Amino acid sequence: MKVSIRVLPPGRDLKLKVGANLREALIESGMALDSPCAGQGTCLKCRVQVSGVSQKLTALEKEKLTDEELRDGGRLACQVTVEAPGEVSLPKIEALRAKAGLGLLGEEIPLLPNVRRRHFELGKPTISDQQADWDRLADYLEAAEPGPVTAELSLLRSISDRLREQDFKGEAVLVGNNVAALDPPGSTEDVLGVALDIGTTTLAAGLVDLDSGKVITLDAELNPQITFGADVISRILYMQESPEKRSQLQKELVKGLNQLLLRLCRHAGRARERIFEATVVGNTTMLHSLLGLDALHIAVAPYVGGLNRALCVPAGELGLQIHPRGRVYILPSIASFVGADTVAVILATKLYQADSPRLAIDIGTNGEVMLATRDGVFTASTAAGPAFEGGRIKYGMRAVRGAVSSFQAVPSLDYTVIGDAVPRGICGSGLIDLVAELFRAGVLDRKGRLLLPSEAGPSLAAELATRVRARGEDREFVIFRDGEAEVTLTQQDVRELQLAKGAMRTGIELLMKEAGIGAGDIRETLLSGVFGNYINREKAVVLGLIPPIPLERIHFIGNGAMDGALRALINMEERTRADEISVQVRHIELSGRPDFEETFLRHLALGE
Repeated sequence: MKVSIRVLPPGRDLKLKVGANLREALIESGMALDSPCAGQGTCLKCRVQVSGVSQKLTALEKEKLTDEELRDGGRLACQVTVEAPGEVSLPKIEALRAKAGLGLLGEEIPLLPNVRRRHFELGKPTISDQQADWDRLADYLEAAEPGPVTAELSLLRSISDRLREQDFKGEAVLVGNNVAALDPPGSTEDVLGVALDIGTTTLAAGLVDLDSGKVITLDAELNPQITFGADVISRILYMQESPEKRSQLQKELVKGLNQLLLRLCRHAGRARERIFEATVVGNTTMLHSLLGLDALHIAVAPYVGGLNRALCVPAGELGLQIHPRGRVYILPSIASFVGADTVAVILATKLYQADSPRLAIDIGTNGEVMLATRDGVFTASTAAGPAFEGGRIKYGMRAVRGAVSSFQAVPSLDYTVIGDAVPRGICGSGLIDLVAELFRAGVLDRKGRLLLPSEAGPSLAAELATRVRARGEDREFVIFRDGEAEVTLTQQDVRELQLAKGAMRTGIELLMKEAGIGAGDIRETLLSGVFGNYINREKAVVLGLIPPIPLERIHFIGNGAMDGALRALINMEERTRADEISVQVRHIELSGRPDFEETFLRHLALGE
């Protein structure tokens, strides 16, 4: 039996099965719903308002939602069982954009792309020269190319008419050794490429003119897979439920990429159909998802994926909407949790050429650590989790309008909000600032415990003391309050950040131990990633996220993974270097080390 449910926005009527889970039914119907905990009821991001549908509240909803929210029909979609007709109002999911800024780390890359334009002017067939049309063109091109050229059947079917229309002259566009297009002589049509960074939370793209090597424009968007879980493990588990769900994740990812490419090209006034190649980086799970590969064995010992080598596939096989004969080049990965994005950061920063210790940290849902020494580059992956992106934080949100992005406790309380708006939540950079500042001011102790005024002592500023409140066993710090609206930092939020910070710092410490160096030996620390570019260096050191390194040695490099993907798009030799990096880097599997647990527990403490 099915019932009719009206969904707002977009004002769509759905027929849902009685007994179905509301969250799962909405997702299967194509509705965007933020659900980073994958329906476990812990992130509280799938709040909806319902009328009808179901009147049965779960114990978790009674615990997590306020009386006012419940009176207004507030529910957690993952806890609702569809029982009757009704209406569901969905929360707005803010788009993530304008955070893909980069500049190839200030370096000009020699232009040597895999996609190139070749002029041709052929002799016309005669009764005494009856060479076939494709053979005639192939022979001409091969005289200037290092090897034989090929063509897909779709081009061969039109080649005879095209050559005669163009009087046997024109511009051939080659992708590798494959002839992808035949343009008229003197054509001014674009020859474009795109670099894609597929993150667990964020998709980023850079559009490039391959005639000049110029980066035309950049953009970023949320990975639509966030609906199915905030981290790679939750998505792997979702994929394993059925082949249909694996296919669904792949299609959602490609759909998100196509939407990003469409917006990117519209903004630049270019045509998607003139993109002939995409270079792709991402963590290993995201690349498996893009290809529709089984990722189960990434998540279970001995942690072996289906593919780490570089791969080139036709764009049409993936459903990527670029030129019909375009190609997708996926850079190599290192290990199951150290993907092509890490290879790209090493490539962009030239860590492989280090003559003194250099540390690079790609901060995100999956935190990768790279340590370059004279003996080579060491890497490790840390399960930082979604806290840096606002996941599993009560008022956590992404870096969009209304997010508290920085915080100061001393000498007086102050904070900034993105868009100069009324605070609606806390983004990752704001969360780090909050915890670091409250620790420095004495509101949090070293164990991360929020202290009541009676516990903190008389030295605690009154302005801060009055903002700490207890609700039963729970404690929270009030950042903003206006009537019923408020934004707070809870004790559980602090614990989530401690786990993320502890994981990242443990990776750093164990790599330094493996290389036999200390924090004082590190000559430079590079913070990479969309999120890493926005954190406060001083607060990161105070918190203990970064070892005690002089601030002048800590530098932001933006999206280093995107830089590496752009390098591989603009210059073919960079792909060879990426292959070398993937096999030469020494990957350290942290979970198998006997000193992992002790190191992790020690670095849960603030300031450690």
